[in-house]
Amino acid sequence: MSIFFLIVYYIANIGLNILMICFFVRAFLSWFQIDERYAIVRFLAYVTDPFIEPFRRFVKPIGFFDLSFFLAAFSIQIIRILILQALPI
Repeated sequence: MSIFFLIVYYIANIGLNILMICFFVRAFLSWFQIDERYAIVRFLAYVTDPFIEPFRRFVKPIGFFDLSFFLAAFSIQIIRILILQALPI
């Protein structure tokens, strides 16, 4: 049974790390006002919007900064820690 949990651990860890990279790349691109015509920007929006939109309802942008990116990334990190610690490895 431990090999199963080890595989689940690595898949969850890698998947959530990729999601975190997507968050930070999208935040970085948003600072430079990259147009959404580019496929990478549309892909990042497609992947990250389901996590960011709930935070945008409650947290409005403060000047130039949209803090919903960072709140969503922080919550994903908390979920990542909780999930990975819950697995019996």
